[in-house]
Formats: sequence, structure tokens, C-alpha cells
Amino acid sequence: MSVSASEQHPVYETADEALQRTDEFYQSGGFTYTPDQVHTWLELIFPKPPTGRVLDLCCGDGVWSEGLQRWAPDAELFGIDISAGAIKAAINRLGGSASERFLVGDSETELPWPDGSFSAILARGPGLYNQHQMNRPATIAVIEHWHQKLTPSGVFYSVFASDPLRFGSYTNPLLVKLPYNRAPRLTDAVDFTGGKYHHTSESFMAPFQSATNVEIRDYAFVRKNHILKTRLTRDARS
Repeated sequence: MSVSASEQHPVYETADEALQRTDEFYQSGGFTYTPDQVHTWLELIFPKPPTGRVLDLCCGDGVWSEGLQRWAPDAELFGIDISAGAIKAAINRLGGSASERFLVGDSETELPWPDGSFSAILARGPGLYNQHQMNRPATIAVIEHWHQKLTPSGVFYSVFASDPLRFGSYTNPLLVKLPYNRAPRLTDAVDFTGGKYHHTSESFMAPFQSATNVEIRDYAFVRKNHILKTRLTRDARS
């Protein structure tokens, strides 16, 4: 694929440098989703507006939480993102008590809420999903940890964009808008070279099928997006 000069973005050597640029990216405007775009997607993901405590995992600048605030006014919203710039933008966007409920943190390490906290968790493209081989012990352990934060009847919604024409390959990092996705991240849980891997349904669902406390409820591929709904297994709920 040829890349024009106008399309190219800098590629960073370290995650720390990319994170600093990501803070700046969100503070200077971030993504430009319209309220109508967000509402349309939320209707697809949540046929019924969620209630109770809802976590926006890797929430970015809060544009999806803002949509949830309108789509699900009875829900109590929480968020977490590794970018301090993103969380600052989310708090500015959401106002009210968001400053207490939207936190800077690395969700690939630990979610700082007690187990059983949330009736719904929205994982819209967390960085963990960008890598090629998710079905590894440390990655599965992160997914299991995330599911422990659900109530017994809670649902985990994973949404991840993949282009069928690129299944089994990475997006060129030069084309990726988010700075944090243009740097390698090499940890036990994430073996990521930069760009974004375009998963098939099999490669995307594999770690959820391997997780000991995860039960698959529903899967669909809609408008180039994997939409997977999971919950705690019956044993984990008891």
C-alpha cells in the first residue's frame, strides 16, 4: 500500500513517547465522532439502554460515555483510560461527578474497582485487542480480571473494528490516527508491534473462549465491527 505524505503520522519508538503524544492528541480535539454517529452505534451495541453501574473501559475523551449519558440516563457511568489527557477531556465533557468516577489507569494491569461492581462494561477497542495473538495466558488473564468486575447478571460488550479485506494483517502504523497505536508495546499481556491487527471472528473470540470465567452470550460482525457479548460463567457467578 502506498502512503501519501498527507496521510502519514509519526511512528514512535516507545510507548511512553506515544502516550505523551496521545495526551496532547486528546487535549487538542481527539476523534471527531458526531453525537448521531455515537447514538447509532450505541443502539446497535445496546438494544436496550443499560442500567446500574456501567464502565467505559479505555474511555478515551468520553465521547462514548457522553452518548451513553443520553442513551442510558438511568445508568451511573464510570471510565478509565491510560491517557491523562483523555481523562481530563472526558471530565470536561461530562461534568458533574465525573471527576470522581473517571480515572487514569492502565486497564491491562488492574481495574481499581471491587469485583462485582458493574452491570455492564463497554470495551470499545481497548489496546489489548490490537495485537495479533491474543490467545496467550497473560492476555487471557487480563480478560478474566475484567470479567470479575461484573455483577452476576452483568454483561461485557467487546467492540473492535476489523476490515474484512485486511483480515490477518496489520494496518500500516503510518495511517493510524491515535498516537498510542503507533508504538510497540511488549509486555506479558501485549505483544504489539504498532498499527492494528484485523482479526477474523476466530482470532478475536479465541481468548474469550479460553478464559475460565467467561461465557459467550452473543456474537455478530456488523459494519466491519466485531460485537461480542460475554458474561461470567455460572460457577463464577455463584
